[in-house]
Amino acid sequence: MRARVVIVGPAGGVEQLTYAIPPALAGRLECGHRVLVPLRSRRMTGLVTEVGEALDSGGAEPRELLELLETTPLFDRPHLRLVEFLSAYYLTPLAEAYRAVMPAAARVETGRVYQLDAPPDPLALAAMNALERSLLDALRSRPRPLRQLTRLGDRREVESALARLAADRFVATRDATRGRHRTTTSPIVRLIAGAGASSVRGARQRAILARLASADTAGVDLAALTAELPTARAAVRALASRGLVELADAAAPADGAIAAAAQFAPTHEQAAAIAAVAPALRERRFETFLLWGVTASGKTEVYLRLAAEALAQNRRALVMVPEIALADQIVRSFRARFGALVGVVHSAQNVAERWASWSAALAGDCRVMIGPRSAVFAPMRDLGLIVVDEEHDAAYKNEEGVRYHARDLAVALGRFSACPVMLGSATPSAESFVNTRRGRYRMLRMPRRIGDRALAAVEIIDLREHPRAEKSAAPRPSPDAAAASAARAEPPPPDAVPLSPDAVPLSPPLVEALRANLAAGGQSVIFLNRRGYHNFLQCHLCGNVIACANCSVSLTFHLRDRSLRCHYCGENAAAPERCPACDGHGLAGQGFGTERLAQALAELLPQARIERMDSDTSGRRGARGAILEGLARGDLDVLVGTQMIAKGFDFPGVTLVGVVLADLTLNLPDYRSAERTFQLLTQVAGRAGRGERPGRVLIQTYAPHHYSIRAARDQDYARFIRRELDLRRELMYPPFARLALVRIEGEDAGRVSAIASAAAAAFGKIAKPDAMRVLGPAPAPIERIKGRYRWQVMLKAIELQDLRAALVAMRAEVAPRAARDRVRLAIDIDPVNML
Repeated sequence: MRARVVIVGPAGGVEQLTYAIPPALAGRLECGHRVLVPLRSRRMTGLVTEVGEALDSGGAEPRELLELLETTPLFDRPHLRLVEFLSAYYLTPLAEAYRAVMPAAARVETGRVYQLDAPPDPLALAAMNALERSLLDALRSRPRPLRQLTRLGDRREVESALARLAADRFVATRDATRGRHRTTTSPIVRLIAGAGASSVRGARQRAILARLASADTAGVDLAALTAELPTARAAVRALASRGLVELADAAAPADGAIAAAAQFAPTHEQAAAIAAVAPALRERRFETFLLWGVTASGKTEVYLRLAAEALAQNRRALVMVPEIALADQIVRSFRARFGALVGVVHSAQNVAERWASWSAALAGDCRVMIGPRSAVFAPMRDLGLIVVDEEHDAAYKNEEGVRYHARDLAVALGRFSACPVMLGSATPSAESFVNTRRGRYRMLRMPRRIGDRALAAVEIIDLREHPRAEKSAAPRPSPDAAAASAARAEPPPPDAVPLSPDAVPLSPPLVEALRANLAAGGQSVIFLNRRGYHNFLQCHLCGNVIACANCSVSLTFHLRDRSLRCHYCGENAAAPERCPACDGHGLAGQGFGTERLAQALAELLPQARIERMDSDTSGRRGARGAILEGLARGDLDVLVGTQMIAKGFDFPGVTLVGVVLADLTLNLPDYRSAERTFQLLTQVAGRAGRGERPGRVLIQTYAPHHYSIRAARDQDYARFIRRELDLRRELMYPPFARLALVRIEGEDAGRVSAIASAAAAAFGKIAKPDAMRVLGPAPAPIERIKGRYRWQVMLKAIELQDLRAALVAMRAEVAPRAARDRVRLAIDIDPVNML
């Protein structure tokens, strides 16, 4: 027997190979199993995609598989089909698709590492060059692979230096294994009927058979057997190869206690939504439902009751959320109902935690899995329900590596698993809304809040009527005079804060509302989708703006540690006291972010307890949860934050929401900017008035008459989507066309622009004005990130088939040249981020 194996790991262009199945694994190997295979001089992880007698091996005698890494296949048939769909739809090699979806711990591979053999004496050290000394310094802490050491210099020079150090016996090499070798769940060893101790000669094997004969039919845990007989593991393998014992997964624990549903009866709308989905769940039938429910309408309770129905049928449920920040509250709701049967998986977990979550799913310990976009690949077998909460959220789109959209993959997984898929949102995406019109999805409506509570009253504040106060009305001196005086002036003290000439735009109506809400004992949420203290530092003497050395953006000033940071590449440096360009003391902050907003509010509301929640304050483990618990307990009066506070949270004490500047997302160079503005404003408005007291929302804007802002004021999704779809249809944008963005990146600006022009020319050969349009080539809105220049070409097509054919033809023509020029050519189908 042979097996077709996808190599999961860097394999020098090798995608799939055929291997022979050794006798010890005959009859045990299935599609989806993770195996260890030989590849050249290394051992690599592979995933079995096909098993059969006549699999082609290219005429060569196939090598044997080395080891089966789990007794249970890592992927079942629906997930195997999902990864194949991912590969085909997003034009990604199959091996790359598997690398993208498997946890790093599941990729077992061997590789050569360099380690310090004998430290050089002072004389030998003095004779070495700088690179050789740097390599020895790096190896003193721990052995390292070549890919890490090449960061110290040119690859060829590093390899030559290592060869010299190895020849002088200062450095040695050895093979090292990475990844988790086997599942963390210990298998059960059972005696095959008819086998007995008399059938073997070895003392160890006889002892094991005798021990198994004395056990009941449930068998003995291999870990426990190894504890009793330290050499048992190898002997058990030998016995299994002879057919005397079998290895099986540990039995899934008995279902944990499932708490009774809340005593209150579901609302009429909740009951209708549950009744609509339940038949598809019971009949194991695929169908996609779009649950359009206003904020606080009780969508989570619908998810809970449907998940309980899936578990009652001995099936499993997958619940997806757009961000980790939203997982905490929904996890608490599900664990209160289903206890230890709920598992969580997300990218903030370390390697061991993530693999433990996958292992729990494999072993059957986890019956409900919750997580963001990568959770769609978790090995949940026999799915009975898939939920995608906040389905409109852009966070479901993966922007690195394989650029998949997890919402769309969830729908595909539901089809492969023969189970219903529920997409939930108060502001459905345009694509999902149109899918209901085309009959692909079934619309379910929940237009009222629980208890018929009124939606928060929303008011628009026209910032044009409230000009920002000047910090200083004194006239500025001329640049020459200012420079001369600055040269004579004493430097500012170290704790001086660069001040912007403009105040944070907190209008009198918003400030008065905050004070009144504080006096009434209510909590407030203030939303600004921009972090930091100042957007940038600019010298008012020479006009210089301190920019990132790696990206085409300015550095953001953060007051807490007086640092300048790039929010794209992570560059971090202390803020200078003098202008790097003119050496004058003319640096001043421009713009504002959440850090400065929180400080301004503290000055206006000195008695208020104010906290800030953005990626700067909630990056540490537990920090986000502590902030939200403080808000829930009533320990906070005002919470300032970015979009992570705008959705998914349910705090009855919040009665006022303020949006400082609604125009930030409206003016982005993106055809979705109006939709994102409406969604964000509607979602943040939904945080107010979820308790007994009514809510109030104040939206500050310079564009009060824009249709997205006016629709958000009225919380009228139907009016907004009608206008938005008319514009999309006219301009040939999704959902009335298919879109692909070809991104071209590289360190050489000339080569990048040349490859972009070649890609556009390749499209131009087959584009048709009525069916396919080419936009570009053009520099990306942010032309340089992490030291790499970025250009892009956009392709629009009415039909997906035409779009894919054009992309395949372009890649075949341009990709070889791009590879020679060391330019990265990336295809993003159904792009979300246009920057």
